[in-house]
Amino acid sequence: MKAFTPPPLRPGIHPRSGLASRVDQGMRRSVPCLVVFFVTLVLSAPLNLPGQVELMPAIVMALVFLWSVFLPVVMPSLAVFALGIWADILSFGPFGVLLLMMLIVHGVALSGRYTLARANFFMLWLVFGVVMAGVTALQWVLCSALALHVVEFLPFVFETVLSFGSFPVLYAGFVWTYRFVVNNADHS
Repeated sequence: MKAFTPPPLRPGIHPRSGLASRVDQGMRRSVPCLVVFFVTLVLSAPLNLPGQVELMPAIVMALVFLWSVFLPVVMPSLAVFALGIWADILSFGPFGVLLLMMLIVHGVALSGRYTLARANFFMLWLVFGVVMAGVTALQWVLCSALALHVVEFLPFVFETVLSFGSFPVLYAGFVWTYRFVVNNADHS
């Protein structure tokens, strides 16, 4: 006698998801925002790292850019707004500057996501570098305007170079997180 096997599910029919499945999916979808949240928290602490002040916007902008291009459902505009306020509070800089930078990076990534998602890594890297150079120049202008004098430009250049140089490492971490954490709901 043969063992009973259930009929295969059709592609359009999915079993009901239980509470555990929904909690798992919710946690997986919140990973990108939580990473940005904790990166800002850790890099705002007095760790005495060289270039720590410039490192926080570099990492945050790269993460917002990557998640907004490839999976904007886990990095919605409201979350970027909330994370921008959080970063502004912890950065002790002029309030609203990091928020505006994050929203601009998010908007550029969303508007070009259909082209950028199909582009190769080097094109994505170049586009991020151009966007980061523009946003950092805007940051310098806003900081100078809010300080009522021209602030030194060199830290902003360093921030741009640091963000451009750290992008490949952050991209590798993004790919790993996307494959094994966020998009791995089938194997959990």
